[in-house]
Amino acid sequence: MAHRTARSHHHDVVVVGAGPAGLVAAAQLARHGLDVLVLDKRAEVSALPRAVGVTVRQMEIFRCWGLEEELRAGADEVDFALLQTRTVAEAGDGTRVAINVPDLAQSSVVSPTASARVPQDHLEQVLADYLARVSGRPVRRRAEVVGISQDEGSVRLSVRGAGSEAVEELSAAYVVAADGAHSPTRERLGIESVGADGLMRGISAEFRAPLWPVLGPHRYALYSISLPDGAGVLIPSGGGTRWQFGVVLKPDDDVEALARPEALAGRIRLASGVPDLAVEIVRQSAFTAGAKLSTTFSSGQVFLAGDAAHRVTPRGGNGLAMAVRDGIAIGWRLAWVLRGWAPAHFLDTYEAEMRPLAAADVARAADPQGRCHAVLTELLHDLGGRLQHAWVTPGAPGRSPVSTLDLVGDGLTLFARDDDSAWPTAAARLERGVPVDVATLPPATAHALGLHAGGALLVRPDAVPIARWYRVTDVPRAVAELERAIDDVLDQRAATVAGAV
Repeated sequence: MAHRTARSHHHDVVVVGAGPAGLVAAAQLARHGLDVLVLDKRAEVSALPRAVGVTVRQMEIFRCWGLEEELRAGADEVDFALLQTRTVAEAGDGTRVAINVPDLAQSSVVSPTASARVPQDHLEQVLADYLARVSGRPVRRRAEVVGISQDEGSVRLSVRGAGSEAVEELSAAYVVAADGAHSPTRERLGIESVGADGLMRGISAEFRAPLWPVLGPHRYALYSISLPDGAGVLIPSGGGTRWQFGVVLKPDDDVEALARPEALAGRIRLASGVPDLAVEIVRQSAFTAGAKLSTTFSSGQVFLAGDAAHRVTPRGGNGLAMAVRDGIAIGWRLAWVLRGWAPAHFLDTYEAEMRPLAAADVARAADPQGRCHAVLTELLHDLGGRLQHAWVTPGAPGRSPVSTLDLVGDGLTLFARDDDSAWPTAAARLERGVPVDVATLPPATAHALGLHAGGALLVRPDAVPIARWYRVTDVPRAVAELERAIDDVLDQRAATVAGAV
């Protein structure tokens, strides 16, 4: 029987799981100065690349956190397209095929940044380091949650360290369960995950090989290899020699035979077109993918995020984006409640907003043609109706240009023209708990946002606009309009979320 200690520590929020969803949620909370603890049963950040795509909207968030340069240091510089080729060695004869990821030119029209091919292990390390800097507390590793209970006031967690029989008791006002597709926390809470299993069978391998010298100038995000015995998809995964290779299995394929390291190494050599290519298989696995959605995203004071809330196939291609989206969404809402800016029922809006988005993504992942969407469709889905990007100040020697997105604060942000005094004066007179920062814009930038004389725009910390006014020049009226808009936001109660995939 495990020995239970008498120690008990209380935190504002405990996050279970140090993947992208958990780290983003924790960082968001730490930026508000809240006491957040992240528990992860792994000994360290995974050394495997896994997902390798950071979208435009994700990179906008990380840019605001000052992490863009650090993330791009681990990225592959590639053309965001797929190359169809018989082998890697014959890439010069391949066919470029556009995919649903905007290139640099397309991104620059709508964003101050662009998507990047950042492997997930590098992303997680950058986020974990950032969390430690902001919170003063690193991820607590080798910490497994073995029990959870809650009452009206707090959530209690039983935590066991690796190699120890001692169980420590922790408590928190709230818990974010971001502990993966097979989330033990979700199971302990009795929340079901429903949907389709077995939608895709395949084999994946992470390996090291000197393929870039073979490819030369033909640097792409994906390679579809058509040589029959070497057919599969190759994905560069950072680090110069790191790659992933995926094969979708047919019903009569021998999984065990195809998944053997020597068999995979041989297949990769055939795919490369270099018979003596040095191939080091780091990890290989056979997988069965499904598309599933949890029946609810919360239970009491515990909230699900990332793969714990939803699961998608590789065909959906946006599991990482969904995880970051969840982390941001639950992070700022919890921060508002814990800082006294919003009532507790405001947290209902997390599921009310996120679940329909997740349901659409899960349905797409279940669709064999789920990735066949135009770049514009994918980009608009990724941006999610956030504030329009427009440059506020141009770049200068030693200074970076400033976007409207860079001005969004942790509370509410009010955008108005810099020659308009009514809105800044009104914001200064507000007595609501949630702070309203004022961002005044030069006429050209205001015009790009559709703000003319007397106009204003109010946005949330995730850059989503919540109110727009076209012409208000009277200060008392501006105060009343702002108060009404803030009350509308804070008094939101989620409609009943029903049904499952």
